[in-house]
Amino acid sequence: MERARVEEVVGDFVNLKRRGTNLIGLCPFHHEKTPSFNVSPTKNIYKCFGCGKAGGAINFVMEHEGYDYPEAIRYLAGKYSIQLEETQADAETIQAERERETIYKVLEFAWQYYKSQLHDTEEGQLAGLNYFIERGFRTKTIESFGLGYAPDKADGLIHEAKKAGFTLDILQRAGLITQHGGDFFRHRVMFPIFNISGKVIAFAGRQMVSSKRGPKYINSPETEIYVKRKVLYGLSHAKKAIRDNDNCFLVEGYTDVISLHQAGIENVVASSGTALTPDQIRLIRRYAGRITVLYDSDPAGIKAAMRGLDLILEENLDVRLALLPEGEDPDSFVKKSGLAGFQDYIREHGKDFILFKTQLLLKEAAGDPMRKTTLVKDLVETLAHIPEAIKRSAFITECAHLMKIDEHILVRETNKAYDEFLRQKRQGIPRDVDSAEREIQHQVFNQETKQTDARIQALPNLADQFQERDIIRILLSYGDKPIPDSNLTPLSRYILVSLLDIIDEFQNETYKKIMREYQDLLEQGKSPGPEYFTHHANKEIQNLAIELLTSPNEYARWEEHDMPLQIQLHPDINYKKDAFDAILRLKLKILMGHIENNIAVINQLQADGKEDEMIIHMRMHADLLQLREQITSQFKNVVLRV
Repeated sequence: MERARVEEVVGDFVNLKRRGTNLIGLCPFHHEKTPSFNVSPTKNIYKCFGCGKAGGAINFVMEHEGYDYPEAIRYLAGKYSIQLEETQADAETIQAERERETIYKVLEFAWQYYKSQLHDTEEGQLAGLNYFIERGFRTKTIESFGLGYAPDKADGLIHEAKKAGFTLDILQRAGLITQHGGDFFRHRVMFPIFNISGKVIAFAGRQMVSSKRGPKYINSPETEIYVKRKVLYGLSHAKKAIRDNDNCFLVEGYTDVISLHQAGIENVVASSGTALTPDQIRLIRRYAGRITVLYDSDPAGIKAAMRGLDLILEENLDVRLALLPEGEDPDSFVKKSGLAGFQDYIREHGKDFILFKTQLLLKEAAGDPMRKTTLVKDLVETLAHIPEAIKRSAFITECAHLMKIDEHILVRETNKAYDEFLRQKRQGIPRDVDSAEREIQHQVFNQETKQTDARIQALPNLADQFQERDIIRILLSYGDKPIPDSNLTPLSRYILVSLLDIIDEFQNETYKKIMREYQDLLEQGKSPGPEYFTHHANKEIQNLAIELLTSPNEYARWEEHDMPLQIQLHPDINYKKDAFDAILRLKLKILMGHIENNIAVINQLQADGKEDEMIIHMRMHADLLQLREQITSQFKNVVLRV
């Protein structure tokens, strides 16, 4: 598909603007406010420096539309009016694709059969249609979701499918008949399950009355085109609304999705009664940056919500939880309260998932110190799954306050858990790395390493200890002063909490000693002023404190490095902003060191031919670049230098 230009294909879905030789836009695979999605017409590839998605025109169509490779080829062929020809050389591939297409066709046939049974037969109208009407589903809703009915016959579908020319083998491969040769679904109302592009890939069948003869719901067995962990019920109907609202409501059941959709809440999907999987979370992340989980208030519902929490956090999504009133599920509650009442309830009772868990753990501890210790460890494991450092730090502060434990302890334990989490994550070689991904990763990495980031390279003094020195100067000068609008919290506490996880990475041992001593004093409830260090017993610390506190300040020449010059307030007024900027610069310096080290590891692994390990470090490289962008995007002011 050489005629497929990536900028033309992507441009059908993303608003692209020219920047030099490349094009940029908002990434369609994750939520962002600042464009990080780059398209290179010269190399005919795209790359998002936010989420790491990369590839060419075919890969984009597959990712964005949920197509497999042949479907993507057909899409592009249609776009460019290209007549596809089947060649003898691809006979085996062509045969496999024909068989897959036949599975799609027989599932489409089955869907039409179930719909006709619902609407055109007496049995279907009395049993199936009446059931849906009694559930409150309107005719338009029934049609929109393609609901149907499987008759109480051993071979009703089989008989009609044979007449249409389908074989038992293809029915078996589509999951429509049992091992014993009978219809898989009998005497059940039918919910078709669609892929992202709207094709039927499976079914769910529900009993209309409670019975001990079988489970309430049964799903199609997994097939060549249906892998349950990669499917979310209702996504094909909800994806536009999810993207428009930047929020996805997550429920448990099929009827929950349909009832909410009918009520006007269209950005809703279901995990189909299974535990939430990483694949399902990544599907949601393509369209929104936030998930609101709606579950029953019973203990089982709460535990179900907790099981998926860490996985959602790991994908860097914002998560809220709304527990419904006792005895209610989304289906029943929206019917009882109406759209406005339902929305008001969610706004009033929706809680941040982590804070909810913290409060739940406190309730479970009930004043038992030993139990509280165990629950703190549980909370730490959850916090460690938050990939974004700034977000992780904010939750640590809030959770420490709620649990009435020392924030420094929670920071330290969370950092240990985070390091262990990363170590375990990097040890395993990914199973889903194919040759196409390897090629994409190679292309992207080579492009990034050849085109050095001028903005980062231009930042002055990243190789020396200026960043550490500036932190110490601000700490000694203003550490005992309160942060504006913070209930008299001293600036030193903000600095120490922000840097607690990287103090050991300070290059200057004297600076490190001061940080550790200041930390110990804060833990004792003390906030020392400048005179504490100018009269310090350690002459080295004393001399350094005097030097830093008496040296005149000067503005760094950031305008020479493509950094916008803004009005700088006097340091006695602007010490909070100065501290914030100094922390960012130090974190950037340390991060750049990690990036350089990781590049060296990648190059060595490439030289050694260790492809699988190299892919892992390339993914780490993308994560590090994302973090770098997060830090550099926050530089907004000039920097004081001594």
